[in-house]
Amino acid sequence: MGAMHAAVLAASQKPLVENALQQIHTILAQVPADVDWLAFQSGVQKYLAAPHTPRTSYPQVGHAGRVTLRDAGGTGPTVVLVPSMVNRGYVLDLLPGHSMIEALRNAGYRVLFIDWGEPENEILTLEQIIVTHLVPLLNTARQVAGAPVGVVGYCMGGLLGMAGAILSGTNVVGKLALIATPWDFSVTPSSGHMLAARPVLEPWLNSQRVIPAEAMQQYFWLLDPWSPIRRFMAYGNATGEKQTYLTALEDWLNDGLALDAPIAHEILMEWYADNRTLNGNWFIQGKRINPAELPIPLWVAVGQRDNLVPPGCALPLIAQGRGAQVVMVDAGHVGLVVGRQAAEKIYTPLAAWLK
Repeated sequence: MGAMHAAVLAASQKPLVENALQQIHTILAQVPADVDWLAFQSGVQKYLAAPHTPRTSYPQVGHAGRVTLRDAGGTGPTVVLVPSMVNRGYVLDLLPGHSMIEALRNAGYRVLFIDWGEPENEILTLEQIIVTHLVPLLNTARQVAGAPVGVVGYCMGGLLGMAGAILSGTNVVGKLALIATPWDFSVTPSSGHMLAARPVLEPWLNSQRVIPAEAMQQYFWLLDPWSPIRRFMAYGNATGEKQTYLTALEDWLNDGLALDAPIAHEILMEWYADNRTLNGNWFIQGKRINPAELPIPLWVAVGQRDNLVPPGCALPLIAQGRGAQVVMVDAGHVGLVVGRQAAEKIYTPLAAWLK
């Protein structure tokens, strides 16, 4: 009886085993031909053993709640850098030779930058972060400079910088530069994802206080699951300055920021799903936030290989604005600010335009 029972059990499980094997074969067939798992493992081990560059600490010149205005030094006209809230802002000061802050200082500017802090006791909305935190700190920068300041926004920081400039007025912000800044969210891969996930995602966002950094990182990983594999494959072959650069970049990529749940809701549902920016329905304190409302010079940098903010997402900033100087760079989202072309294609023309 035991042998018969075993035979019957094996027969009943056969379709499950065959289905599992088929799924494995399907997954393996989707692995890109260039993926080398041994090279990936070797790269990971090399990264874990590598020395890591400490981050530079800059003094504060003002703060509003958890948000700090920091002074990166330099002399001359004042420029305020506004990074994204999803990733830490030190990507703009990654390493010597790969630092927008360093380049602007060397070009004759005093560089201030916004440090968003992290949500702890203070949970904010986008309107609060702009009106009660960013705008007062732009006013502080204006007082420090004694003249209107230039504002440079990267990624989401470009949208926040635009809102801050519109609300602050020309006496505070004299010029605005936007780098890899989204505007028409409908052309991003994330737009369709957010619309499909909305019935489940929106109630979950509304039930949270803070969205952990890991959640956002997991989503970015899903957009291109093979990118981290290829990065570590390349890391395994890197030496000297190249390895130092890749180590700092990998450290930053894995050092995400938690996000206030109300802000995450507004980004994912109102920007990505509803496209309120392009549709002219993004208002802060009753004022429409749109490049057409900017009475100041505008500079826009677009990455031609940017998967997060494709050219079609960023270029409508120009169409809706009152004219802008445009720079197109054969680079991805992060490469625009720290890649091998950043010094020539971004840092140098940006410094010249700001003058």
